[in-house]
Amino acid sequence: MRRVKLKEWAWVIVFAALVMALTCVPYIVGVVRSDSAWRFSGFVIAVEDGNSYLAKMQLGAHGQWLLQLSYAIEEHPPSLVYPFFILLGKLIGWMAGTGDALRLHDALVFGYHAARVVFGFALVLVTYRFIAELLPHVRQRRLALIVIVLGGGLGWLLLVLQSPDTPLEFYSPEAFTFLHLYSLPHLAAARALMLGGMLFYLWAVRGHWAWGLAAGGSWFLLTLLQPFYMLIVYTALGLHVAVLAAMAFRQGEHELTRGMDLGAVAVRALWVSAFAGSFGVPITLYTFLLFQVDPIYSLWGAQNIIVSPPPWHYLLAWGLLIAGAVFGLRSLYRRHMIAWAFIAGWLLIVPLLLYVPYNLQRRFAEGAQVPLAAMALLGLTVGIGKGRARRWAARYAPLALIALVLPGTALVWAGGLIAALNPQEPVYHTHDQAATYAFLGKSLPPRAVVMSSYEFGNAAPAYGYFVSYIGHGPETPYLSYKKDVVQQLYRGSTPTYERRDLYNGAGAPYLIIGPHEKALGSFNPARDAADYMHMVFQSGEYSVWALK
Repeated sequence: MRRVKLKEWAWVIVFAALVMALTCVPYIVGVVRSDSAWRFSGFVIAVEDGNSYLAKMQLGAHGQWLLQLSYAIEEHPPSLVYPFFILLGKLIGWMAGTGDALRLHDALVFGYHAARVVFGFALVLVTYRFIAELLPHVRQRRLALIVIVLGGGLGWLLLVLQSPDTPLEFYSPEAFTFLHLYSLPHLAAARALMLGGMLFYLWAVRGHWAWGLAAGGSWFLLTLLQPFYMLIVYTALGLHVAVLAAMAFRQGEHELTRGMDLGAVAVRALWVSAFAGSFGVPITLYTFLLFQVDPIYSLWGAQNIIVSPPPWHYLLAWGLLIAGAVFGLRSLYRRHMIAWAFIAGWLLIVPLLLYVPYNLQRRFAEGAQVPLAAMALLGLTVGIGKGRARRWAARYAPLALIALVLPGTALVWAGGLIAALNPQEPVYHTHDQAATYAFLGKSLPPRAVVMSSYEFGNAAPAYGYFVSYIGHGPETPYLSYKKDVVQQLYRGSTPTYERRDLYNGAGAPYLIIGPHEKALGSFNPARDAADYMHMVFQSGEYSVWALK
């Protein structure tokens, strides 16, 4: 166990605080930029997913303990999925109340970003402690932390070359830590628990058995946030044991390697892996079975397509780190053999995991940037060249690396700032749109179904405890079919009797008319549905209609 001095922690704390303050700037601008015409949604990137997280927080605010999808009208069982947002919403609902939909929305947005700051800050600290186990010198650790937290890849070259491809650092939080810190509190917390558990596991394998319990506890909490990540943990643990066993097999009987009996270490790693890993089994197994057995959750899983881009995207994103990591792994082998076996196995398997035939394959990149960057900085500072060339590389190569990987992250941050400075949907909602959301949040009974365009439906459940007929790609079951239903319903040429059948079949007692709906067709309820609908709310271009 390498020690981290108090002076080191002081630097890390200041660095983490500055980074998290930087990530808050676009959101603060969004709040300040809001006025009587535009209301800030709370998000500057990944707005669609952000609204779905607020919808889950609404469940907690309205007294629920378990998840039911706010974009699924079909019956499905409440589940222990996303308890992070349910509990966060419950706390905020208790503090802010649910009587005022706009006030509650503001409180949920504030709570979301408060959690993002807290868990992002914690992730920076845990990341530093993890890399401190791999890197012997303070300068190496600080440089590696800067690369991990603020670094992207060379994807910005795609923009320079005017390529139609999107850089990986713009959309893959698994591959780049900054996206966790910038927008995803639950994934920041999950990464911190995953890395923390790995660190405790390594300490336990080195002979401190009590740390195995800490590893198991970390991974149990991880499964409450992101059970999928346990697949990465189990793969890394299995490879660690296998690599240690292979090294022990090469070690002659009664021989020691640097004072270690590798056979005994491999056996200890096996037992610690089995013990600590068992803590993650219940929730991981529960989630797997839920998404296999229940038809609605199964559809959610099938529609959640997060596949890896072509391999050259990863080479462009991580290529500089990979080049340095080759030399870093060699140095780590000489310094910390147990950690080397763990890191080498993990990094070597990632390229294979990224292309397994699975619709969440891109998720397997989670956390790999951390050991990869640590090994790259170790390689650049101690492993390249000889004599004067080695000293030159150790001094300047890390700085060159940082200069090359910062632009991509800077563009992501600047993109969010530009979005906040220029009010438009979906980052902002118009005054009348927000007023309509507020009416729905205040007036509708629990889990009432609202028929609308996809655009309106995405943000609607972020304002109350009701269900959008369509509004989120993965979480709306039978999305393609429902989009067809919505288009037929709003199409002006659809016969009245057919529209009424569609409306009744959808089970949506409330219907929205607004700019997005008018773009779908010329349906006018006042003219075409007077016999079975009446208007219950209107604000500007928006109106809400209900069954008589």
